[in-house]
Amino acid sequence: GDMLWHMRPLFVRPLNLEERAALEAGLRAPDAFTLRRSQILLASADQQRPSRIARILHCSTQTVRNSIREFEERG
Repeated sequence: GDMLWHMRPLFVRPLNLEERAALEAGLRAPDAFTLRRSQILLASADQQRPSRIARILHCSTQTVRNSIREFEERG
């Protein structure tokens, strides 16, 4: 059940042009939260696995998954 869901690679849904443009603008944001969130979501949209994104950005896999899940729920 629930454990298997957590083991699957988790990717963000395909981004539309406006979302991608907003996230690319976020790469130049002065605050770390927006920058990190943008990096995570763009990498995920490019089919990078959460574990790889976490390694590259020096954060936890859970942080990556939380960002993806939050974007799926709220945009």
